Amino acid sequence: MTNVTLDTNCIIDLEEANPRATSIKELIQMHKDGKINLRVVAISASERKPDGTYASNFAEFQERVAALGLGQADILKPMGYFGVSYWDWCLWADDEMLGLEEKVHKILFPEIEFSYKEFCRKRGLDLNSGSIDRRWRNAKCDVLALWSHIWHGNGIFVTADNEFHKESKKPYLIAIGAGEILRPDEAVVRLTSRNDAV
Repeated sequence: MTNVTLDTNCIIDLEEANPRATSIKELIQMHKDGKINLRVVAISASERKPDGTYASNFAEFQERVAALGLGQADILKPMGYFGVSYWDWCLWADDEMLGLEEKVHKILFPEIEFSYKEFCRKRGLDLNSGSIDRRWRNAKCDVLALWSHIWHGNGIFVTADNEFHKESKKPYLIAIGAGEILRPDEAVVRLTSRNDAV
């Protein structure tokens, strides 16, 4: 059965009921029908919500996705980062995990330093300010979303985020194990044409 991972933007699409939501709802139905294995990434809980706030705990995120019809989707744990991930919903990292993360990061965000300490040093930011710079945090969440997808068995990564679809990035992400990277409507077309999704 094909693994299909939804990124954070797919959750936002469902909340906004925008045109992409129709395709995402089709993927949810395929999952309910036992045709695909639908997954969301736990790092999505660490992204800013549409109202600009962050989830106060992981249960809030679970309620959020359940309300969108994703309550039966698997939740993929990322590596743990203090101040970013949720304690019970992350993995302790080893060298292999960190190596893969750094590869994803260098492809997606070559202009952003991999370590937060170096990011702050290069920009004259206070490392101990008590909050993580939004630009670095957003990049880290995107990296860990794709990292989670690859680490937990790849398949199809569904995202409308153009960063993942750029010709200067997508082939390299696929080469390090991303499987396929498709927009929601492309994923529906691909899956309905496969025998395992019929």
